[in-house]
Amino acid sequence: MGKSTFLFIGNHLALDFINTEIIVKGERTDLLGDFSTLLAWLVEADVLTPPQSDSMRTALTHEEGTMWLERAKVLRTDLRTLAERLATHKPIPESAIKSVNGSLSQRPGYLQLTKTKEGFEQRFHSIVDTHKGLMAPIAEAASNLLCDATPTLIKKCANDACILYFYDNSKNHTRTWCSMQLCGNRMKVASFFERQRRHTKI
Repeated sequence: MGKSTFLFIGNHLALDFINTEIIVKGERTDLLGDFSTLLAWLVEADVLTPPQSDSMRTALTHEEGTMWLERAKVLRTDLRTLAERLATHKPIPESAIKSVNGSLSQRPGYLQLTKTKEGFEQRFHSIVDTHKGLMAPIAEAASNLLCDATPTLIKKCANDACILYFYDNSKNHTRTWCSMQLCGNRMKVASFFERQRRHTKI
């Protein structure tokens, strides 16, 4: 497999999906150009297996694929709102919750009783071979982000020109940049030259 065109730096499936929109040369760029690209992302994100992706690509018409791509992008927009609100400690709008629940309601599957060391628990067994629940795993990840994650660890890159989000699981929770390669080093260099410029003026 060649080098991926996607960024998996969010430490969370829902945030990685949001990060399929990036800034390139000052312009917002959508990495999900068509339905095949969406399927490729889902495979790289371990949501679908390659055979499942191939099956969906074959089963759906071009029009149906385009419809699912648009649905995915609507969900992504709502998840970005959700992440923005969490990162800035603001209330989550009902529209975002409704969008997540809409995708969750399409997830086919069933509960399974599983024996654990502590006793028993119920686990949801997903059936991902059907396209109806295509975006449900992303919605489930968003649900987990709201229910289980620590809100203060959901952060936007400190570069104002960047729109990427991440879950800060660093040791002391001091992560600032989406990545050192993309923004960290660039901003440090810019800060260095700004200090030098000010020093020269003095």
